[in-house]
Amino acid sequence: MQYKVIVEDATRGLMGDNSGMETSAAILADKVNEAIKDGWEPLGGIAHSENRQENPFLLQAMINRSPIPAGDAEEVPSPVPTEA
Repeated sequence: MQYKVIVEDATRGLMGDNSGMETSAAILADKVNEAIKDGWEPLGGIAHSENRQENPFLLQAMINRSPIPAGDAEEVPSPVPTEA
């Protein structure tokens, strides 16, 4: 299984133009729909976050249940046990 988060910058909606947030939501929806075509599934709903400058972002978590080809899997090293 694979996991990713699609992020869309929503700062366009900060200038008093509500259509900016709607545009960002539409762009995120397009990105999510493209991912769905590639075998990804949304996991939960859309999240809203801000960076340190208080710029908003829209996020959608996605999962892909298809097996990862062996050559594409990122190997994470196991921690080495410490001796007492």
